[in-house]
Amino acid sequence: MSEETMGNQQETIKKRSGGAFLKFLLFTIIVVAIIAVGYFALKQGVVSGGAVAVINGQKIMRSVYDGRYAQLAASIALQGQSATTTEMQAVIKKQTLDNLVTETLLLQAAEKESIKINSEEVEAAFFQNKSQFPDEEAFVKALTDQGFTDNTFKEFLTKDNIIRQYLMAHIDVSLVTATEKEIKALYEQAVESNPTIPPLDQVRVQVENQIIQQKQQQLISNFIQQLRASSTVETLI
Repeated sequence: MSEETMGNQQETIKKRSGGAFLKFLLFTIIVVAIIAVGYFALKQGVVSGGAVAVINGQKIMRSVYDGRYAQLAASIALQGQSATTTEMQAVIKKQTLDNLVTETLLLQAAEKESIKINSEEVEAAFFQNKSQFPDEEAFVKALTDQGFTDNTFKEFLTKDNIIRQYLMAHIDVSLVTATEKEIKALYEQAVESNPTIPPLDQVRVQVENQIIQQKQQQLISNFIQQLRASSTVETLI
């Protein structure tokens, strides 16, 4: 499989899994740009044991990797896509490992700066997500479909809170803007692929937000690449 094909499939995974997940996890652009998340019970195919990577001396254990792999594969399957082909398994494997390395680097950096959990924000985020559902049963089902329990979801929100604080201390995404030229260019590109899109004055806000989001993601990606370059990362699979 060519690098181009691998890259295209990896980008497809990000879009598919992230899109489904964010239907019920209402997180900021910062978190969306960093990690595909979840603690999904291992169901098949991978034997636990040992480490899959060592980040600045800290091991990422196989059991953690297994759970993340299964969660990402499940997100793809929930959208009617096959996650069992040889090519797709290779992409999911790479994406899972990349996600774990990035998360570990960010949490390590946050710990060095003594960033603490904001418990009030974590609780608020939990109940904000819960409020999007008509009742407890619907909320629990959504969690279960994504491989969560109440406790593991709160564990995720805790990590999310720490990472968010760390990134906000180092990156000012609020300064990002979209120029008129960029807005028109993106709109024209969209119209070429879908002529039924409403006039620009009706979708300007959405187009502008998409450009700003892409720029914010790029800022975060660049920052993470710098962090990785200054770290010792050894992958074992």
